[in-house]
Amino acid sequence: MQFPDETNTVAETAPEILPWKQISSQIVLDIPPWMKVHEDTIRLPGGRVIDDYYRIETPDYVIMAVCDAEGRFLLERQYKHGVGSIILTSPSGGIDDGESPLEAAERELLEETGIKAGCWSSAGKFIVDGTRGICTAHFFIANELTQAAHPQRFDIETCATVFLTRDELAAALRDGSICLLADIALYSLIIGPFLSVVQKEL
Repeated sequence: MQFPDETNTVAETAPEILPWKQISSQIVLDIPPWMKVHEDTIRLPGGRVIDDYYRIETPDYVIMAVCDAEGRFLLERQYKHGVGSIILTSPSGGIDDGESPLEAAERELLEETGIKAGCWSSAGKFIVDGTRGICTAHFFIANELTQAAHPQRFDIETCATVFLTRDELAAALRDGSICLLADIALYSLIIGPFLSVVQKEL
């Protein structure tokens, strides 16, 4: 119930949102082609100057949900050193110079699995981190699969492929076998109803 003398205090006290001003920037770490770290000097709307705001720049990449004629999803089982364990993840990889995101997705899928997809669709592109920037992730859905070659084997990464049904995919999310945020975001976009299945009771 609102009394006559009440006002919308939320609207009245909401601050004005203004962009920051970048005064200068320098690269303090450059490890091509993997990473650049920028140290920015910025001025906040209120006038405060921050001289050590760090942004991270890494190459843009693609990640894809690969679905066969039976509705199963292709995932890769591999060791990820950043996680420190063996996990399930989707085919993915960096975009090379001169490549479009779709060309990179087609190349990565063929290299990692030996599979070609006859039908591709975009599921959007997204900034990885609103605070540090990082890169843009391009999401794709691949259908109409054919085995065209043997997977390429690389010294640093070895993976095994596995097809999961939607129920098995939900179970893998629930038990942490699929734990990377990009994978979770990808599947939540294309098969949203499964989210109710993987929610844990607190």
